[in-house]
Amino acid sequence: MKRNPFIILFLIAWTLPSCDFLESEPHIIAEDTFYDSKESAQLALNGVYGVLNSYPVYGANLILNFNYTDDLCHFMSPGGSAVTEKGATFEHDANNAQLYDTWTWLYKGVRNANAFLERIEGTGFDEDGSMTAQAIFLRAYYYFILAQNFYNVPLRLESTRTYAEVKCKATPQYDVMVWAASQMEESLENMTGSLEHSPSDINKSIVHGILARVYLYMAGASVASPADKKPEYYILARDHAKAVIDSGLHRLNPDYKQIFINYISDTYDHEYYESMWEADFIGDRSSPDYWSDGRWGDLNGLRSSSMGTEYTLNNANFAYGLYCNTLKIWDLYMSDDRTVFERNLSHVTDSRQDWNLPPYHYNGFTDNANRLYPYGGDPSDIRMLVAGIDKTPYIMGNAILGTDTNKDETCYPAGRYIGKFRRECEYEGRKLFKGIWNGINMPLLRYADVLLMYAEAVNEVNGAPDESLYDIVKQIRDRAGIQTLPYAGNYDTKETFLKFIQNERGRELCFEGIRRYDLLRWGIYFSSLKEVSQLTSDPRWPSGIASTYNRIYERVSEKHQYLPIPTLELAVNSEMRQNPLW
Repeated sequence: MKRNPFIILFLIAWTLPSCDFLESEPHIIAEDTFYDSKESAQLALNGVYGVLNSYPVYGANLILNFNYTDDLCHFMSPGGSAVTEKGATFEHDANNAQLYDTWTWLYKGVRNANAFLERIEGTGFDEDGSMTAQAIFLRAYYYFILAQNFYNVPLRLESTRTYAEVKCKATPQYDVMVWAASQMEESLENMTGSLEHSPSDINKSIVHGILARVYLYMAGASVASPADKKPEYYILARDHAKAVIDSGLHRLNPDYKQIFINYISDTYDHEYYESMWEADFIGDRSSPDYWSDGRWGDLNGLRSSSMGTEYTLNNANFAYGLYCNTLKIWDLYMSDDRTVFERNLSHVTDSRQDWNLPPYHYNGFTDNANRLYPYGGDPSDIRMLVAGIDKTPYIMGNAILGTDTNKDETCYPAGRYIGKFRRECEYEGRKLFKGIWNGINMPLLRYADVLLMYAEAVNEVNGAPDESLYDIVKQIRDRAGIQTLPYAGNYDTKETFLKFIQNERGRELCFEGIRRYDLLRWGIYFSSLKEVSQLTSDPRWPSGIASTYNRIYERVSEKHQYLPIPTLELAVNSEMRQNPLW
C-alpha cells in the first residue's frame, strides 16, 4: 500500500505534545477528536509505517551511509564526500548530522506507535485488533534496529509529553531485544495472514520471518545473551522460519533478476511473493504527488555522469554510483563452492553475479586517446562514449591494446559498480532530468533469506546438517544456474555447512543491506574486513580501488561494531551515557 508522504509528515508532527495554538487553529485536527472514523485511524497507522521510507532510515542513511561497507562492498569515492557525511568511510563521530537524523527518525517511529496505541484503544475502529498488531510489531521492529545499531538505548513505551520525561536511562541491548521479540510474538495473535496488501503491510509471514532474524541475531556473537539462552534462540529462529516455509504462501521467483526489476520498476510480485516486505518509495520529486526520499540505485547504482547529455536520449538515469565490489565477492561467485567443471571459467555462469556485477556502467569515456566501443556493440564502432547513453565497458590498462569487458567479461573483477538496483530506463522508465530521488523499493525481507536462515538455524540446533538442509540451499543455487558440489564430503559437518551458508548468503543477498549484520552476529566482522584488506595485493584488483579499501580499513576499530549515541541526544537526555566503545 503506497502512503502519501505529506500525510505521513503531518501525522509525525501531530504526535508531538499538543500546544494551545494548535488547539485553536481551525485547520488543525485536535488530538482528542482525530479518530472520528476508521479511515482517520488508518492514516495515523500510516504515520507509524512512514518512518520506514524516510531518508534517514531506509531511504539512505541507515543502510547506505552507515552499514553498506563490508567485506563484499565498499565506498569508492573518498575525500569527505558530502553525500555520505563520512559514515561509509568510518570517519563519522557522535556529532555527525546524518547519524542524529537516523536516531531521531527511528524514535519518531516509536513515538508515533506509542501515540497510536494509546489513542486507538476504546475507539471501536480496530474491531479485529489488526491495526494494533501492526503498530505493536513496528514499534518492536524500530527498537530492534535501534539496539542492533546503537547498542544500549532508552526503551520508551509511552508518549513523551513533558521535558522531564525526555530524561531516560538506556536499557541494555539484550533486554531491548528480549522485549522487542516478545512484542513481535504478541502481535501474531491478531495479525492478518492475508497477503492482500503484501509486500507493504505487515502480515504473519513478515512477523515470522523477522522473528527468525531477531532470534538468530540474539543467538549470535554480537549480543550478550546468556550462554544457556542461545540454543533456545536458535530453536525459535528455526521454528519461525519454518512457519513461513510451511505456510506455502511464498516461493522462489525462478528468475533472480526479475526480483530486482520489480523493485526498480515499482512493481509488486503477486505471483511468487518472494519479496515478503519492502520499504516503499513512490517517486522522483518531479511533483508534490510523486515525492520520494529514496536513493537506492543512485548512491549504490551503475555510475552515470550527466556530462551535459540530453536526458531524453539516456538509457540510464543518473546515478552517483559511489560503491563497488571487493575481490572477495568475485571469488565467491567464480571459485568458492564451485565444481571442478565450473571453477574460474572465462565467462560468468552464475545469474546473480551477472546481474549484481555487470561488466559495464554508464559513466561515459572522456579520454580521446583511448576510445572504446559500447559494451555489447559493434567492435568497429570505436568512439568516445556518451555518459548515460552508452554502456561503458570496464578496462584494464590501455583501452585499445589492453583488456576490456568487451573482449573478456571476467576482466576487472574488483571495483565494479553495483548493478543490483540499476537505474536503467528499460526498467525504471526514462527521466527527463538529472534526478537522484527515485521510486526504487528496498527489500526488507525475501523468502530466499528465510530459507537460508532456516538451514542455518537447524544446523546449529542439531549440531550437524542433513541432506534436506543441503537441498534447501541447492534450490537457491539451482535458480542461479550453477552446479553444486555433492553433500557428502563437502558440506556434511556443522562447520563446513555453516561456511556454505555464510558464502551463499553473500552471493544471494549481497548489497541488500544485511551483510554487515550477518558478519557481526557470526563474530567475523573484523576478521572478514582484514581478509579483504590482504586481498588488495592481488594484481586482479585495480591499484587505485584497492588502496581506497585499505584507507577505509585502516580507520576501522572495535568501536565500529556500533554507532555512537548522537551528541545532541546526550545533551538533551542527561540520563543517557555514550556507548562504552566510543
